[in-house]
Amino acid sequence: MVLNTRLHVLVTSISLALYMLATAASAQTGSMPKPFDPVGDKPKAPNNPATDTQASEVQQQQTILQQQQGETVGPQSAGAADFNLGGSWPWESNTMTGDFFGARSKLQNAGITLQGTGTLDFVNVLNGGQVNGFTMLSLFDINATGDTEKLFGLKGGTIFVDFQTANQTRSTGTLIPDYWGFDVINSFGSFTQLAQYWYQQEIIGDRLKVKFGKIDANVDFAVPCTGLNFVNSAAYYPAGMVQDMPTYPRQAGGVEILAKPLENFDARFGFFDGSSNFANPTTGFVGSNTGTHGMANFLWENPGSYFMIAELGPDWTLGEHKGKFRAGWFEQLGYTDISGVNGPAVANGPTGAYAYANQHIFDPDGVGGLLGLELFGQFSWSEPNRNPSQWGLMLGTQWQGVIDARPSDTVGFLWAYNQFTSNQSLTTSPGSSEAILEAFYDFQVTPWFSIQPDMQYLSQPSSDASANISGAWIFTMRLSFVF
Repeated sequence: MVLNTRLHVLVTSISLALYMLATAASAQTGSMPKPFDPVGDKPKAPNNPATDTQASEVQQQQTILQQQQGETVGPQSAGAADFNLGGSWPWESNTMTGDFFGARSKLQNAGITLQGTGTLDFVNVLNGGQVNGFTMLSLFDINATGDTEKLFGLKGGTIFVDFQTANQTRSTGTLIPDYWGFDVINSFGSFTQLAQYWYQQEIIGDRLKVKFGKIDANVDFAVPCTGLNFVNSAAYYPAGMVQDMPTYPRQAGGVEILAKPLENFDARFGFFDGSSNFANPTTGFVGSNTGTHGMANFLWENPGSYFMIAELGPDWTLGEHKGKFRAGWFEQLGYTDISGVNGPAVANGPTGAYAYANQHIFDPDGVGGLLGLELFGQFSWSEPNRNPSQWGLMLGTQWQGVIDARPSDTVGFLWAYNQFTSNQSLTTSPGSSEAILEAFYDFQVTPWFSIQPDMQYLSQPSSDASANISGAWIFTMRLSFVF
C-alpha cells in the first residue's frame, strides 16, 4: 500500500513537471544554447593542422584532451565514447590504437563510435591497515555509442553499450574494510559483464530527454565534478548513497528523465532497480546482483525494491568560468539488508538528501576545458534510523596546468568526512566517524596514457570501531590508458 501510494504521487509529480516543461518550451521563441551532454557535446578536431603554427597545434591538442577528460565521471562510470581521433599516431594521438587503419573513421561516419579504456591500480597499504600489504586492481572498459539519425534516420536518438571486465589480486576489504571505499574501481572480486546498455531519445529538442535501459546512475546524478582522477570513492558519490546507489559495479535497469525547463537550469529524475539491496524479513532471501542480472529484475522479477533519485539546480558562468549547483533527494524502497552491533538484520531502505556544487576559478591560457583551477564539494544527509551514514561532506580541488611546461598534468586534493548514525542496528560504529585525505599528481605522458601517484590517509580504516585499527596510509600508483 505504501509503495502504491508513493508510485501514485510519483506519477502525478512527473505529469505535472512534464506539463510545466512543455509550457516553458512552447513559450521559448529564441534559439537556446545546447546544454552540456556527454553524449551530444563532442570536442572538435583542429580545422586544418597543416596550416596552423606549432604552438597553436599544441594548444588545440591540449584543449581536446581537457574536453575528453571532462566527458567522463571517472574510470568506473563511462558515459559515452569520444569520437575525436586527432593528433598524429602514435604519441600525439588521443587513443593508443589511433584510427586503426581507417576502421574507426568509417564506423564514425556510419554513426558508431568505439572507445576502450584501461585502469590499473597498484595499491600498497603502508601503515595502519587491518593488514599492511599489496593488491592490484584492474578495470577494462570497451563501449560503443550509436547515433540513430546516421544509423536509422531517427533524429535525436542515442544508443550506448558498455562492456566491463575487472579483477583484483587481493580483496581490498582484507587490507582496509573502510565504509566509503578507498578505491573507486574496487570490483569486490572478479567479473565480466555488459555493464550498460541504454537508449536515449530527445522528446522536446534538448529540453527533455528520456533514457531507458541498464544505466550507471552516477553518470547523470550526484556528480560533483567531471574529469576526476581521484582514487577514493568520496569524490564520486555521497556517503549517504554508498550502499544503495546503482553504480559500478552494480549498474541497474532503470529510466531517467533529463529535463532543462530553463536555459540555465537542469532537473532530473531516475527510477532504478534496487534488487541488489533487497532482503526478505521472513525468509532471509536476498535480491539479485543488478550488475550481472541486467534488466530482468527491473521489468518483471523485482521483489519490490527500487531506488529513486531526483536533483535540480542552476548553471552559471562568471566571466568565462562555468559553475553549477544541484540539490537532490533519494530513497531506497522496500526492505534492505543491514548490519549493526548485534549482527545482520532487515529494515526499511534509507532516504535522504544531498547537494553539490563546483566552480571553475581561472584559466591561464583562456582556451577553455579543464585547464586551470576548479573547486567542488558535496554534502549528504540521511534519516539516521534508516541509513548507517547520517551525514557526509566532501571538499576537493583539482588544477590542470599548474606547471607551465606541463599543461596537461593535473594535481588534486580532497578531504571527506562521514558521520555514522548512533543507531546500533544500522552500523558497527554507532556515533563514530570516518575522515579521508587524498592527494595526487597525474602525469599525462601522452594524450592516451597517464601515470598517477596517489596518497591517502583514512582516520578510521575499519567501519567496526571495536576493531581499534589506527589511521591508515595508502599509496596507489595508477596507470590509465585510452585504446
